[in-house]
Amino acid sequence: MALITQRGNLAEIVVAQLSERIDSGLYPPGEKIPSSAQLCEEFGVSRTVIREALTSLRVAGRVIARQGAGVYVTDKDIKTLNFEISRIEDIRSAMQILELRFGVEIQAAGLAATRRTPEALAEIARTYGHLETLETEDVVVEAQADFEFHLAIARATRNPHFPRFLQAVMGEISFDLVLKHRQMQSLSTRQAYLKKINREHAAILAAITKGDAKGAKQALTQHLEESLNRYRALLDEPASHETIE
Repeated sequence: MALITQRGNLAEIVVAQLSERIDSGLYPPGEKIPSSAQLCEEFGVSRTVIREALTSLRVAGRVIARQGAGVYVTDKDIKTLNFEISRIEDIRSAMQILELRFGVEIQAAGLAATRRTPEALAEIARTYGHLETLETEDVVVEAQADFEFHLAIARATRNPHFPRFLQAVMGEISFDLVLKHRQMQSLSTRQAYLKKINREHAAILAAITKGDAKGAKQALTQHLEESLNRYRALLDEPASHETIE
C-alpha cells in the first residue's frame, strides 16, 4: 500500500508518484499501469483524483489510453525531452545561463511557497543549514552546497520538470557558482560574501515557509539579480531592473 499522507493537491501527489515509477522503470515503456480501481485502493483516494492524475499524465505525454484496454506507459521514442547545452567557459555564456535560470527559478520559488509540504520544507532547511555551517576553502564544495539549496526549492514545486531542468544544466550552474566564489580571494572577503548569500537564502526560505509566493519570488530575484548585473556590467550591457507584481 502507498496511502497518501502528504498535504497538498492529491492529484498532483499521485502524478508525482506515478511519474517517479515511470522514470525508475517500475512501469516500463509500453506496459499497462494498474487500473483506476487498483490505484484508488493503493493510494487511498477517490476515483475522481485518479482520473485527474491520469489526465495530467496523458497531457504530459507520459501515458496513453487505449480504448477498452486500459492506460499504458508511452514508448520512450514517442515523447522525449532533451536539454543539452554546450560547456560554458566564458562570462557571456555564464550570463546567458543565469538569465535562463532567472525565469525558471523565480517561478519555482513561487510554486514552492504555494505547494510546500513539511518534507519539502525540511529538505530546503537542511540544505540551507549545510551551507550556513560549511567550513571549507574549497570553492567547488561551496558551489555544490549552494546548488543543492536551489535544487531543494525546485523539488518543492512538486513539478518534476523544475529539478530536471536544474540537474540538466548543473554543470553550467556550477561554473557560475564557482566563478562567484573564486572572486572572493581574501578570507575576510569570502566570509562576508558567504554571510551575504546565507542571508539571502534565509529570506527565500522564510518566505517559502510562510507560504508567501510573492515574497519568495522577490527574495529569489534579489539573490540572482546582483550576479546577473555584474555579468552585464563586465560585458557593458544594461543592468536588469526586474520587478515582481
